[in-house]
Amino acid sequence: MYFLSFSVLLASLISPSLQASLQDTLASHPNLTSFAEQLGKLPGILDRLESSDTPLTILAPDNAAMAKTIYYPVLGPAFQPADPEETRFIMQYHVLPGKHTSDMMNSTFQYYSTWLDNSTYANVTGGQKVGGVIQAGAIPQMVWTSGFSSRSIVREADIEFDGGVLHIIDSLVIPPTSFPDTASRFSLAVELYGLNSFVGAMYATPNTTLASLLNTTTDVTIFAPNNVAMESVTPTITDLSNTTLQDLLAYHVVLSQSGSGSLFSTSFGNDTKITTLQGESLTLTFSSNSWFVNSARIINQDLLLSNGVMHVLDNVLSPNATNAQPVPASATQAPVLQTTLAAEFNSSMAPFTTNLPNAVVTTEQGTDGYVGSVTVSGTGGGAIQTSRPSSSSGSGGSSSGAVDARVGELVMVWVGVVVLGLALLMA
Repeated sequence: MYFLSFSVLLASLISPSLQASLQDTLASHPNLTSFAEQLGKLPGILDRLESSDTPLTILAPDNAAMAKTIYYPVLGPAFQPADPEETRFIMQYHVLPGKHTSDMMNSTFQYYSTWLDNSTYANVTGGQKVGGVIQAGAIPQMVWTSGFSSRSIVREADIEFDGGVLHIIDSLVIPPTSFPDTASRFSLAVELYGLNSFVGAMYATPNTTLASLLNTTTDVTIFAPNNVAMESVTPTITDLSNTTLQDLLAYHVVLSQSGSGSLFSTSFGNDTKITTLQGESLTLTFSSNSWFVNSARIINQDLLLSNGVMHVLDNVLSPNATNAQPVPASATQAPVLQTTLAAEFNSSMAPFTTNLPNAVVTTEQGTDGYVGSVTVSGTGGGAIQTSRPSSSSGSGGSSSGAVDARVGELVMVWVGVVVLGLALLMA
């Protein structure tokens, strides 16, 4: 739990002109020395923070969080060896325009823009987003979510300085990555509810225009059926012509209209129709504490992508079934595509998984047990090469065990996301 200490309350009563500078504020908190040191290596950002003429919110990782950076699969390469350009992007992701104090947040997620605007991580309007919420309970917590649904818990909130407010967090916020990378990492958690089948379908035809669009278009929204959903409509979906398959997949994609941005669940409206890339409309419905897209239930929502947002569905959508209605009382919605498959889910039967694109993340293990990213030579079951961290035990290297531990942490995050989604279905 975080409390407003007497010093913080006192600071809130002092005029901004008498409040401490950012550097003085960081210096007065011994658990922020590593963060302050990192900012000191990036004078451009530090100068921008100090000279901003509008209030800012800074998510400041504590020393323990900064010590773990080399073990993050996404952040590690930026910090060891240090890459000033990459670390600059990561630090930018920890700065939010505007002053967002605990009393200004609520118990439902809101998504806030950040300073991160590099197109690799933030091909979105207004800077890459982070999610923020006050989680209710006996001990309320301020929580921030980022790429891969990573959670950063606030250990001390509402530290005022002359340029805004600072919250101390227990782990870095992680810049989101591309749709294929995010979806494949999601699949590490629970294969049953993974997304490798949907990703593979995007690359299953010679025409990869749609797949390219999903990786490059600004402010995309993807409604992605999980592996169970894809298998449940086998063999119908695998028997579709290339053109019909691409048409069906495009029905799961929504592009920004007139600069409206990606479609987060916070902007959903009950009984609202939205036009898809394919041209037909989807209908959003809220019932029994769940959101539905046509008849498909959203079981995991608001997964951040480098160029938008993704929502995971329990069913495949069809442009030929735009009027399909949900059955909220049923935990599993009936498929809208014809199917003759009655067998229980078997991961080897999930369609299109041999068509996964290059550099996906799988549970493929080497002899050392390392689980990490793999590079596929082309698609359709090409040669696989598993990349592993250095096993050097010297001071300049990281052990594979430590990296495995961090990968395990991310997997557990995804497990938590999936379990939470399933729990909501039963509520």
